[in-house]
Amino acid sequence: MEFPVVLCLAALLLMSGVAKAQNDLCSALECTGSEECTTIKGKYGCGCQSRPNSDSFDSVQSCTSSSSNFSLSRCQLFEAGLNITSLHLNDPSCTGSIQNGRVFFYFDNDQNVCGTTLRSNGTHFLYENSVQKGVGSHGLISRSGWVNINFSCVYPLIQSISMPMAIQAGEGVVFKDFLNKGSYQLRMVPYPNDSFVAPYSGKVTIDTNQQIFVAVEVDGVDNGQISNVLERCWATPSDDINQKIRWDLIISGCPNPRDGTVEVLQNGNSTSARFSFKMFTFTSISDRIYLHCEVHLCLHNLGSCVQSCNPGNRRKRRSLNYLEPAAVTMTF
Repeated sequence: MEFPVVLCLAALLLMSGVAKAQNDLCSALECTGSEECTTIKGKYGCGCQSRPNSDSFDSVQSCTSSSSNFSLSRCQLFEAGLNITSLHLNDPSCTGSIQNGRVFFYFDNDQNVCGTTLRSNGTHFLYENSVQKGVGSHGLISRSGWVNINFSCVYPLIQSISMPMAIQAGEGVVFKDFLNKGSYQLRMVPYPNDSFVAPYSGKVTIDTNQQIFVAVEVDGVDNGQISNVLERCWATPSDDINQKIRWDLIISGCPNPRDGTVEVLQNGNSTSARFSFKMFTFTSISDRIYLHCEVHLCLHNLGSCVQSCNPGNRRKRRSLNYLEPAAVTMTF
């Protein structure tokens, strides 16, 4: 009768060891409260208790300037039979990291390019990459699955703002976010001199015929690949950007030949364009002016963005590397 007892004890010890090994495996996975440790085809992993947006692995993306965070549900990837450690971006060295039950992938345009491409479709510029699992190069055919999940940061370029300054000097600014898209900031800043170091601040008085210096700047885009190009600037006696009563300062990137006080100091060199003119008012209409500028963002990889004016004060015809315009307004 002792032999069956020994067998029972051995079976209990074996079951206990298996259970302990299972617990150790599950503990190492660190499944979240919305996941549960399970096995699929003999492999342990974190399964899903719920499956939102299962057609996209519950993907979530954020874009800032030329960088992006893209994450997928760990449990949905596991249940789809995908080995998380084999997933990567266009550059195979850019793999994911697990945080709170999600697999995160990241790229930027500095130290983590990760095979990201930049292109223009005429109205937007796009940073594109993909999460993928290749089949390798071990033969002509493969019976292993492959994955290719494309994602991109899209930056629309058409926007306009109006920010009255009155007597208080400040900046004309717009900061626009796009749902699941990118964002950038366009601003117009007045300066008292050509050093462009300390902008006007507080309550100031700008006299007629006084030289004023203006910077039109774009923040939130990659200055290594994109430049800001002043297309035209003009003034109106009211905040109506389309008012018929207007005075042109810059036309087609060049000073208005009818206004000898205008100087285009920098245009297309960087994300900051600069110009100056002498202050004026509209005779018998208003003692203030509203300044407006239209800009284009220019992609360096499609050609030179630097602007130059010929003796006739007309810039050469715009090439395809110029995209759709944006406008910014402020008043004096």
